[in-house]
Amino acid sequence: MLICWKKELEIGNEMIDTQHRMLVLLLRKLHIAVVNKLEHKVIMGILLEIKKFTEFHFLSEENLMAELHYPELRQHEKIHSELLSQLNIFIAKINRQLESPEDILEVIHTWVANHVVSEDMKIAQFVRESQFRPIAEDCYALYLR
Repeated sequence: MLICWKKELEIGNEMIDTQHRMLVLLLRKLHIAVVNKLEHKVIMGILLEIKKFTEFHFLSEENLMAELHYPELRQHEKIHSELLSQLNIFIAKINRQLESPEDILEVIHTWVANHVVSEDMKIAQFVRESQFRPIAEDCYALYLR
């Protein structure tokens, strides 16, 4: 399954939406590598890139939520921690060739799509209802120009 970026995945925060688009691009890169049966070390490199970017993205989201005083921050951090643990387990299994890259591809696509659609949309609603505009978003928008 090839994940595609859709407007419905946007949460309305430029920084987070840009990171989500980047994550989708990385997943597409992994998909292409797996489908074309590229070398194990190439696939592992992409998986590690996804892991590092996911860690960065989760930290960005958590910082945004903290800045907004998001009431479900602790629950969201726990979800992030669980997702990273799952990702680390999959990467270790693929590295030891106990699991095929095709297996992880489906799992990662599913959890990214589900996480954005369910959990991150809660943040989007909170941001829309909040009068507070996060400083990080303003800085990021200036950086992109």
